[in-house]
Amino acid sequence: MSQGWLTLFWVLPAVGGLIALINRQGRWTSLVFSLATALYGLLLLGPASSGAWHVPVSSSSLAFGISYLLDCDGLSLSLCWLTAFLTVVCVIASWNKDFSRGYWAAFLFLESALIGVFLARDLFLFFVFWEAVLIPMFFIIGLWGMEGRRHAAMKFFLFTFFGSIFLLLGSIALVTRHHAATGVWTWDMVALKGPSGTAGILIFAAMALGFAVKIPLVPLHTWLPDAHTEAPAAGSVMLAGVLLKMGVYGFLRVLWPVFPQLSLELMPWLMLLAGVNVVYGALCAMAQKDLKRLIAYSSVAHLGFCLLGVVSRTPEGLLGGSLQLLNHGITTGALFLLVGFLYDRGHRRGLGDYGALYKRAPWLTFFFGFATMASVGLPGLNGFVGEFMSLIGVARVLPRFVFVGVLGVMMSAAYALPAYQSVFWDAEGKASVSAIVTDLDRREAGLLWVLCGAMLAIGLYPAPLLRVLEPFLLGLVSR
Repeated sequence: MSQGWLTLFWVLPAVGGLIALINRQGRWTSLVFSLATALYGLLLLGPASSGAWHVPVSSSSLAFGISYLLDCDGLSLSLCWLTAFLTVVCVIASWNKDFSRGYWAAFLFLESALIGVFLARDLFLFFVFWEAVLIPMFFIIGLWGMEGRRHAAMKFFLFTFFGSIFLLLGSIALVTRHHAATGVWTWDMVALKGPSGTAGILIFAAMALGFAVKIPLVPLHTWLPDAHTEAPAAGSVMLAGVLLKMGVYGFLRVLWPVFPQLSLELMPWLMLLAGVNVVYGALCAMAQKDLKRLIAYSSVAHLGFCLLGVVSRTPEGLLGGSLQLLNHGITTGALFLLVGFLYDRGHRRGLGDYGALYKRAPWLTFFFGFATMASVGLPGLNGFVGEFMSLIGVARVLPRFVFVGVLGVMMSAAYALPAYQSVFWDAEGKASVSAIVTDLDRREAGLLWVLCGAMLAIGLYPAPLLRVLEPFLLGLVSR
């Protein structure tokens, strides 16, 4: 594979977005190009299964060592395909909505920027794509969201832009110190080596802060519930399914390889931050009465769990945390879709607004229960595999933090299962609202069959995904 093959991966949806802006049939354009991108991503996964993980790269350097440099491995390709898959899901889920051409184009532009983030090997190019993600997501929330969409969009923009400033400053300082030590200007993330001492800690902290906003880590998380609550259902799917993965991906792609020794020394503190996320996110979810905000806070807890495994720097923890990134994208994406379908019918999201929906919407009840069980880590479904491997990794280095992980698993059941019971099984609630709720149509049920099928397949047989992830992650351990 050459640079051209990888370039086409992110250019294809960008071209589709431009066509969707000028084409009256924007939804058809977005469907065709999102499907084409997903199929192209599957073609690129072919070499991964045969072990051809690393793509040879060569690119002429621009000013100060900046290069157009793309690379891929199992981790980046799996996240790229997750992006492409969820984009198709979002387009089909929004099919019956009367959105303008800009809506359909925004999802393709968002897909293009996200794939660019996961493929970039040059740190400056990585930052450019990182910032490009902000633009379409801002408009998706601000133009096509709920009543408080403008406030939520501005809050999302300010928080993420704040984090990006520290990421940029840390990147510039890293490249400058590397040049001072070696005499070579480069932004290649493979070649960069972070300094030691106080300078290394400051640069690491600045870049980690930029990634922490995207995860998001407490107390930088307050933008997330508002953004999820006010975004359209498809926007919440992309936000939870892919955008939140960018922060953990930054730790894996940038901080661990560039600061291998420092990341080990700071492991207890990073694990403490991840543990706080797990417990605090779960406690906030327990206090919610709005179904969408509950799932939003559950994402704070689940991403903390992903980071908990990744921070352990053990093979099991790295594999489990990375696998959980993919699992969370599928499971939480399905939950936000289901909440969106429910809101379309009842125009409410309160836990006390519905009751005994199993009588009127049995398929909606079934799929919501299935996704909820996957979210709480029921053995046999995808959530269990990643959490179990993460806990094994944590037990190998800091066993006391296993208690935090187990507590997080129990707390997830403590907020998710009562919420599911309240909406779908309890007889209480406003009968007038429940009476107007209808069951899923074929298009909606088809999407959920695919998502729930993926949850079951990964839960029963995760080996193919683990083989995709292994080479890069085990390479981190060996270094």
